Formats: sequence, C-alpha cells, structure tokens
Amino acid sequence: MRINADQITAYCRDHREIREIIHEALLLDRVSSTNKVALKMASDGFPEGVAILAERQTKGRGRFDREWFSPDEKNIYMSLLLRPSIQIRDYPLFSPATAVGLMDGIQAFTGCDVRIKWPNDLMISDKKVGGILLETGSSGAHSPPLVIGIGMNVNLDNDEFPVSLRETATSLKIESGAALDRTGLVMSLIEGVCAQIHRLEKNQGAEVIQSVRKRCTTLGQKIRVSTPNKVFEGSAKDIDEDGALLVQLGDRSFRRILIGDITHLRALNHKGPVPSSGALGK
Repeated sequence: MRINADQITAYCRDHREIREIIHEALLLDRVSSTNKVALKMASDGFPEGVAILAERQTKGRGRFDREWFSPDEKNIYMSLLLRPSIQIRDYPLFSPATAVGLMDGIQAFTGCDVRIKWPNDLMISDKKVGGILLETGSSGAHSPPLVIGIGMNVNLDNDEFPVSLRETATSLKIESGAALDRTGLVMSLIEGVCAQIHRLEKNQGAEVIQSVRKRCTTLGQKIRVSTPNKVFEGSAKDIDEDGALLVQLGDRSFRRILIGDITHLRALNHKGPVPSSGALGK
C-alpha cells in the first residue's frame, strides 16, 4: 500500500507540537533523492515545515555519497525541510536529536529496541535498519535551510536485500515479525523527531546528548576511525555536548571526532571481533 500524504498532513496539523515544525507532507512517485528535491525547494524559496516523501529513489545517498538501496514502495525515504530558529553553529545537534526521535518513533510504533551507531546509523540486533543525512543549502533571503534526510528499511524480507547487505542490514518487518503500515510509521517518526527539535529550541541539547549516550552502541567499543585525512584506532569513551565522539588513543590522549566513518572492532570487555554494520548500500 502506498503512503498516504494527505493523512500525514492532517495528523501533523491536528497536533500543535508537530505542526509547529512540520505542517505538510508531499509524496512523489520517483525522485533521484528526497534530499535533492528538498534542497531545490529551499533554493526556490519554498517555505519550511514540509516532509518530502518518495516511493522510490533512483540515487538515494548516505554519508560520504554512498549509494542507498531504495526499492519501490517498501521503505521510507523522507526529507524534512526546516529553517531552524537556533544558531547555525548548533545545526549539527539536529543529527543526534533526529536519531533519538526516530528511535522513539520506531519503538512506539513497533516495540523494537533501536540503538544508534555513531553518528547516524540506526541499529537493531547489530544490523542497520535506517540512517540520517543532514544537508544545508544557501540561505538567499531566508534563514539557512536545513534538510534532514531519513532512510528506513520497513517492509523488506531478507532475501530482497542485495546479497552483499544480508549480513549487515535488516528491516522493521524482519525485526517485528509483521508488515507495517508505512503511513502510520511516518506519522510516528515525525512526531518523535519534532519532540526532540522542540528540546533543542528550549536549549536542552545536553539532555538530547544524554539520551544518545544511553542508546549508543559505539560507546565502550574498540573502533577504527576513518577521517578524510587519517585512519586510526582507539576506544570510544564519550559523546561531547556538541555531538562529537571522544576517542581515547593508545597513548591515553583523546581526539574529538565530528566527521568520520566508524568501524566497531570489538567490545572492550568482549573477546573476538564485532563486525561493523557498514553503510546500507555501501
């Protein structure tokens, strides 16, 4: 069954705390990526507060421009177009806030226990079920737009994934044991994300980060960090107030990581390797 954008719009407008952030949903049949559509809309002066959804993406992207597996009418491909009232320097906090909101929304709708692999992979049973991609556009005559891209594996069976992803990816159908109403799930996800955005607007970023710490699978792990300039290993110790990962190196010094690709090597008190979830579509 296709996603019902009219039903989502009505739900958002009926709930004040949601409509203050998102007041309209648009559904497109086929796009290159919902983030590209949202950024184009922002550059054309389209107002904020819109959720752009698609039934299929032909060039869905994750972090570092990795391809995102995007079959027809199975998953959720959604971008939220915002022009936040908070300062631009705090825009990176929308990534952990979105992660917490999505985890809450999934758990409320399915009962699944979802965790986050820093910085933006949503995990169930050590397999990736979704991801987040934040992008900003030029401001023009308006405040700078922020686009929150959300990809979620919903009604896929294991044999529908490419063979290369079957060991590292999962879907909410697989984990919950039943096919899901994607329209209802979208509403639950939007509600969860809006609740966390309100926390940011109330200067409660520290509380958002604390929520991430409690549900982050990366903390306490031996990890490999790949940055644009260097690859190194260390122990993931904490998440800083701005969302940076604090990694302790072999010489006991610390490095703050704001951008990087993380591979879980092993738990600090666990024998044997713990494979990285990788990127869905990597």
